[in-house]
Amino acid sequence: MKTQPVTSLAAFCLAVIACLAVLITSCQWVGRPTAAIALGAILPMTGSGAQYGEEVRRGIDIALAEVNSKGGINNTPLKLALEDSATDPKTAVFAFEKLTADRSVQVIVTEVSGVVLALAPRANEKKVILLNVGATNPKIREAGPYVFSNINDATVETKFMAGFAFTQLKAKKAAVLYTEVAYGQGAREVFAAAFKALGGAIVAEVPFREQSLDFRAQLGQVRRAAPEVVYLTGHTRDLAKILKQAYEMRFRPQWISNATFEGEDVVRIAGQASEGVIYAFTDLGYQHASVVAKRFTDSYRAKYSADPGIYCATGYDAAMLTYRATSSVGNDATKIRQRFLSMEPFEGASGITKFLPNGAVEKPLFLKTVRNGEFVPYQQ
Repeated sequence: MKTQPVTSLAAFCLAVIACLAVLITSCQWVGRPTAAIALGAILPMTGSGAQYGEEVRRGIDIALAEVNSKGGINNTPLKLALEDSATDPKTAVFAFEKLTADRSVQVIVTEVSGVVLALAPRANEKKVILLNVGATNPKIREAGPYVFSNINDATVETKFMAGFAFTQLKAKKAAVLYTEVAYGQGAREVFAAAFKALGGAIVAEVPFREQSLDFRAQLGQVRRAAPEVVYLTGHTRDLAKILKQAYEMRFRPQWISNATFEGEDVVRIAGQASEGVIYAFTDLGYQHASVVAKRFTDSYRAKYSADPGIYCATGYDAAMLTYRATSSVGNDATKIRQRFLSMEPFEGASGITKFLPNGAVEKPLFLKTVRNGEFVPYQQ
């Protein structure tokens, strides 16, 4: 008789605890959003490459809006975890460690050659995908099993321009004026080797420091070598200043360049001095009005009232490639890597992406020039 109240009380307490557990669980479920999968990004949001970082970010944002409007990855939203590299390899390394502390980050989008090469050993060690969308140093294609690029490197782009200079422009003497950082050095090496192999002579190879104000000493050195063409490679603002100062010095060779040349700063800063520069450019998908590329371009124009550039397109494609692979194999970098390598050709905003066994791509190129202040296809 004395134990009955105790038993009843115990049963009552257990019932209350069970109800509270259900209630707490229900409240947590209602109030807590579904855990997101994070796409990491280490981009130059400040520094000399800030223009390129902003373009990539815009492309990724459009892709994520598109993906999440359809339910994300298997009903899980895909979010962006963005860190600023400040266009500096050391800063980028700190950003990498911060991002990879979150195991939901299995793919990191990045650019700038020095940054990519600095991050590559850590990405391979931690088995995290490093997806390059803007760096062109040829060494990147041999940077390790977890490093991928969905943009042509200098091996593709610069050889193309060396061949154009020698065979179509009939130039026999060329100079290279290049940024002294990693991707500029890589482009210089490739252009010089390719032009010499065709039978041409490299009469000057002159480096310049990024974000300088005065390039006249370097320009004087190039002019004294009397080249017929000058291959110019660097960040857009530097190239614009170089062209303007060369024009003021009445040094007007045939300038040739690569895809990094195309940017609003070129025409805004260089003005007339940019007219006639010829450069290689990736054959972007939206120029052929593919379904994917047209959707991307329409979304970009609606949001930013402008046409997307190459880094907007490669940023968009990086997010969509991650979405496609992760939806198929889950958020695991080792499996995503295998999926990237076996994936059928991906038709995106930046053209067709098909990864080679070393993670590089070789996309079709064509020529563009500046005419009447606009970037247009080149016609000889």
